[in-house]
Amino acid sequence: MALPLIDPGPAFGADGPELLPLDAGQQYRFAFAMEACVGCHSCEAACAEQNGLPPGTAWRRVGEIEGGEFPRTRRLHLSMACNHCLEPACLIGCPTDAYVKLANGVVAHRADECIGCQYCTWNCPYSVPVFQPDRRIVTKCDMCLPRLDAGLEPACVGACPTQAISVEKVDVAAWRAHHAAGDAPLLPPADLTLSTTRYEVPDGIPLESFGGSDWALRPEHPHWPLIWLTLLTQAAVGASLTAGDRSERLTAALLAAVALAASLLHLGRPLHAWKALRNLRRSWLSREVALFGAYGGLAALAVLWWPVAPVATLVGAAGVYASGRLYMVPGRPAWHTPLTLARFGASGVALGALVTGHRGLGMAGVAGGLAVTGLNLARLARGKRIEWWGTVRLALRWFRGWSLLGSALAVGGIVAAGVGPLGLAVTLVAGGELVGRYLFYVTVVPLDMPGSFYRSVG
Repeated sequence: MALPLIDPGPAFGADGPELLPLDAGQQYRFAFAMEACVGCHSCEAACAEQNGLPPGTAWRRVGEIEGGEFPRTRRLHLSMACNHCLEPACLIGCPTDAYVKLANGVVAHRADECIGCQYCTWNCPYSVPVFQPDRRIVTKCDMCLPRLDAGLEPACVGACPTQAISVEKVDVAAWRAHHAAGDAPLLPPADLTLSTTRYEVPDGIPLESFGGSDWALRPEHPHWPLIWLTLLTQAAVGASLTAGDRSERLTAALLAAVALAASLLHLGRPLHAWKALRNLRRSWLSREVALFGAYGGLAALAVLWWPVAPVATLVGAAGVYASGRLYMVPGRPAWHTPLTLARFGASGVALGALVTGHRGLGMAGVAGGLAVTGLNLARLARGKRIEWWGTVRLALRWFRGWSLLGSALAVGGIVAAGVGPLGLAVTLVAGGELVGRYLFYVTVVPLDMPGSFYRSVG
């Protein structure tokens, strides 16, 4: 995908001298020599100091790779910041167009346009953008643009005592055609986003190498506002689909209203939520916002005028589809499957149908949801990287009790829907769906660079 290049303009000091004069069709990129790096973390410290980053926010990270059998073992280090990709996933998916690809190749983030939705952190297969709590927005490496424009090298380059990191020019067309040098052990493949960082990889790296952070597998954030948003919108659409009278259409409208209100709690800057509609051309998140916003209004209108109900249902179903698609990103292998769409649809059928009294349809939705979850875990168990099998380990070991509870509630809901009170069935199924959606978020393992053996497990 060819992206428009934006001149940095005076805000980035474009009138100053350039570190490396660029010819037509060229851009800046980082280069990294793995064998030269000693893992001193000077680049991390220099980056944090140069950019005023608070503790816990890192734009450049140093990881460790180890492998082999004694006495033939090797340990290497990998330092990575933003790869300033030719097809940056952060830019493509951002709903507010907060990212720009500058004429010098730098992928820059415009803080004033960010609403803190953190969708770019999911899209990036290198987990480069980070949420900065003190600013309530996402931030990332910009290759020290003010220094570049002043003719100086980035802080990380200048701080490296072994000159393992450098900045160089790259011919964009040539790199697009052949970018094998963008791959390194245990990194996501460069062709996902056409990452431009060039890695000098030494010979003789053991095939069974593993990342230092593999031992410290840990859950992701649950994102409770998104748990409520996804479950309630799916329940609302399912209720709209099966509603037979005004009271049931009112239930759907109320569920949608609560879901939309809950979604604002996820944003770092909720007063700027309207900006999420800016990237309808490329971002599934923008489309989700637009479709669910329209569905909420139509569902409310359908309470007063029933002919609108079918239109509301269609728009809501499109919203559920967009909601599923926004999670299907390569940076999250557990989500990057059509099974995510199937799971969201099953939740809508299960919850919505039971709320409106359609027991048989609700039972089918619950059973379908259990089957889809099992299929996805079986798919991930066959993966060779931690981003695949790590989800299975989290679900069946770390969160084994929660997984068993969710399944038990779902099965109990099916039984209650068949022979018990409807209210009990709704309660059990809702509880099972809540547990399942919690696990959906906390057990996903993002693609990333290998981390350090000394990474905190807290």
